[in-house]
Amino acid sequence: MIYIMTRAGEGKETSEDSVLVGSQLYSDVMDAAEIPENGFVCVADGVGGNQAGEIASSFVLEALSECGWDEDDAMREKLREINHLLIENSLSDPERRNMATTLSGICFRGEQMKLIHVGNTRIYAMQGHYLKQLTSDHTVYNWLKSLGRTEEAEACNKNEITSCFGGGDEKLMEKLQILPVNTGRTLLITSDGIHEYVSIDDLEDILNSDIPDDEKCGAIVEAAQNAGSTDDMTAVLICR
Repeated sequence: MIYIMTRAGEGKETSEDSVLVGSQLYSDVMDAAEIPENGFVCVADGVGGNQAGEIASSFVLEALSECGWDEDDAMREKLREINHLLIENSLSDPERRNMATTLSGICFRGEQMKLIHVGNTRIYAMQGHYLKQLTSDHTVYNWLKSLGRTEEAEACNKNEITSCFGGGDEKLMEKLQILPVNTGRTLLITSDGIHEYVSIDDLEDILNSDIPDDEKCGAIVEAAQNAGSTDDMTAVLICR
């Protein structure tokens, strides 16, 4: 089963986070769904610093809902085509110019899984009682850390991304990752409104608790709120 909790940030009328399960899109809801036999489970977080983030996230997921399992090169080409269409759409309306979104998700075909990722939404896998982060954040912070520029990294905006769909430049998607997933019967996908406020230790505590599976995403969102998150918050729990 898949359990979904996605909520607009404090004082916001609409959420820039969107969730895709198979052919169904979700935003600002709590729900549950079956794991698709052949399709995607994804979280897209519209970039808040750009215009029309909520349009960008839903645009990409709606296009992805028509796709399924494919060879890596073919899947990469489809994602590039979606990115191209997003950028073309953004040029048609000044209010959408440079709209952008992150994307992290799993493509299922039976028991097989592939990870797709660009930006700073995250995918974790439970290994025993511990969470392992399967994605790496495409952020200025991580880029500076990789160069050994630690002081600059600590002083920068840690949420500033270096890779996304859209943003008015197709090169921004060059870091797109497509990887096989061979671990974890339990997977967790979060937007940064969650993982910037809830530590991996606290996420593990919630997932290992006696709380029913269908309430764990709600507990994660509540923990983020209690920690001061005012951003859009999304947690998607996949229990296979």
